[in-house]
Amino acid sequence: MASQQRILLLFWVLIASSSRAITSTWTQDEIIAPSKLEMFVDELPNLTRVQGFNLVNGTLKPKFLNIGMFKKKWKFHRDLPPTPVFAFGTSKFTASIPGPTIEALHGIDTYVTWHNHLPSKHILPWDPTIPTAIPSTKKGIPTVVHVHGAIDEPASDGNANSWFTARFEEKGPTWSKRTYHYRNMQHPGNLWYHDHAMGLTRVNLLAGLIGAYIIRDHEVEAPLRLPSGHEFDIPLIVFDRSFRKDGTIYMNSTGNNPSIHPQWQPEYFGDVIVVNGKAWPRMTVRRRKYRFRIINASNARFFRLFFSNGLQFIHVASDSVYLGEPIVTNETLLGPSEIA
Repeated sequence: MASQQRILLLFWVLIASSSRAITSTWTQDEIIAPSKLEMFVDELPNLTRVQGFNLVNGTLKPKFLNIGMFKKKWKFHRDLPPTPVFAFGTSKFTASIPGPTIEALHGIDTYVTWHNHLPSKHILPWDPTIPTAIPSTKKGIPTVVHVHGAIDEPASDGNANSWFTARFEEKGPTWSKRTYHYRNMQHPGNLWYHDHAMGLTRVNLLAGLIGAYIIRDHEVEAPLRLPSGHEFDIPLIVFDRSFRKDGTIYMNSTGNNPSIHPQWQPEYFGDVIVVNGKAWPRMTVRRRKYRFRIINASNARFFRLFFSNGLQFIHVASDSVYLGEPIVTNETLLGPSEIA
């Protein structure tokens, strides 16, 4: 067995914008300074995985999943108080930030009923001046789930106006079905799922409604001899957040043009970098190759990823498709919603 070596995965940040994104309206004394959160003290979580298929008497069959959206508290860092979040999970107890990784197989259907268990009051400020999903009773936070990069039927795509509230009591104008059908007929690769409700997408994602979706194809992938297994094939969902000293997520509630759009800001930049739900985590690895499926789940921030000790990446795929041939590179630049 190869000896173990502790390597700190350092995610350095390249901001593809000017510093004006952090405006003078922020109340700096209520935000916890990033320097107060020691780096590399929390272990990198290996995300929970759920299979999107069944094996019945040696035959692969479609599977029906039930995944909910819950309000709960999440510990982003050892020295940060628990944070109120919205999280995906098969139960409130198992719900996590990010949500469970759905593992599907090429050509085997996956069915998911997305259940909304969210309360009526949001944990973040949202802008009422833009077109927004608002229930007539004003009870319940609207959500609808979109699998980003999936090629599926329109009714299962998560249209922004197909939103619904808790127990499906209120529904958007294009809502048509409770259970979404994912055919998984595209190239094997990496996707991700997230909320997509009209006018609320950003705040629902910032609150935590994100997760990875993987499509596998043994016939295509086995000859590539890539690292496999949960220990060596690891999704890394990277995003940025700012936190108040009480642990709550900070989002500026004053817009760039308050007289026109009281709460609208075109971009969100946080000053704490989170990977798989932990701020600046560490990972103990073996002296061997790993496969990282890196997803940039930030609203606006670009990430320039590299190893501080000179190791290189072998880049094998982008988003939901393999490259024609692997590329050895010293660094990888990922924009929002981009996957490597």
